[in-house]
Formats: sequence, C-alpha cells, structure tokens
Amino acid sequence: MIRTSLACAPIGCALFIVLFIVATSKDPEYVIFESYLSDLGVGPGAWAFNSAVISAGCLLVAFAVGGFASYFGANNLMKTGDALLALSGVFLAGVGVFTEDAGDAHLVVSYAFFVTAFLSFGVFATARFIVRRSLADPVLLVNAVSFTTGVVVVAMCGPEPFAETIAVFSLLAWGAVVSALLFIEGRRPANLATT
Repeated sequence: MIRTSLACAPIGCALFIVLFIVATSKDPEYVIFESYLSDLGVGPGAWAFNSAVISAGCLLVAFAVGGFASYFGANNLMKTGDALLALSGVFLAGVGVFTEDAGDAHLVVSYAFFVTAFLSFGVFATARFIVRRSLADPVLLVNAVSFTTGVVVVAMCGPEPFAETIAVFSLLAWGAVVSALLFIEGRRPANLATT
C-alpha cells in the first residue's frame, strides 16, 4: 500500500508532462514562460491540459493520503504538511474543472493550489528537521529548495507566466525526487524519531 501511494506522485508528474506536451503541441499561440499554463485549459488542446491537472491533482491527493499514516506521519507538524499537500491536490484538480472561462473561481483555485503546495513544502522541511535534527537530510533539502524556489520566483517576478512555469517545474521535480527519496529511505518517518 505504501509503495502504491508513493508511486502516485511520480505517475502524476509523468502523466502531467505527457498531457502538457500534447496540449502545447495543439496550441500554436501558447509560448512557454510567456503564457499562463491555464491558457492551455481553454485552447485547442484543452482536453489534454484539463485531464492533466485533474489526474495529477487526484494522484497528489492519493500520495498525501497514503503518507498521512506512513511516510509523512512522523509528527503532527508533518501531518499538517501532508494535509496541506492533499488540499493542494484538490485545488489542482479544481484548475481543470474551473478553467479560465470560470473567471474568479479559476483564479481562487489556482492561487490556492500554489499557496497550499508551497506552504506544505515549508512545513515538511521544518518537520523533517524536528525528526532528523540535521540539515543534511535529503528530504528536508528537497522540500526547503522547492519552498524557497517558489517564494523567490514569485517575489522577484510576481504572479506572472514565468514565475508560474518555474513554480510548476519545481513542483514536478519535487514530486519525482521526494517520492524516490522516501522509497529509497525504506522506512517510515515515524520510526526515525527513535534513531
């Protein structure tokens, strides 16, 4: 069960990438770093982009739910980060349901997705430090770098297409790397408290 839920993050990332490529290939007006990703949700490849965010969101929720009692269950702070991560998955799926045509509803779910996702990374980094008592922990480092990337790019660029694209790439990298590290780690964070 743990391995299955761990696999949900990289599967979600891979599925998103494939469907994102399909969506961009069908929309000649989309320019990476210059167009908002959500523009794809109302363009010629809308079915692909909206399927990508809905599927990735659902798989992110599954990854988070699987982690609540296992790989993200070391302490209450880590469980809080996990709950934020699950919530971000719900908002991500909402991006595909409430497309740009939905107006303010789209704006709300989009911002809520980014805020809850990156906030969860900051909480995870702090929680892993409490458990491991070391800044050299790879899971802590990936979460800290991902959190910092999101904060810095938005602080420097504002909520512009460039910042959004970098944030999404950072999220994709996080999903692949953290799940691999947790799999390699091979034990539950709850057990780390005794090491």
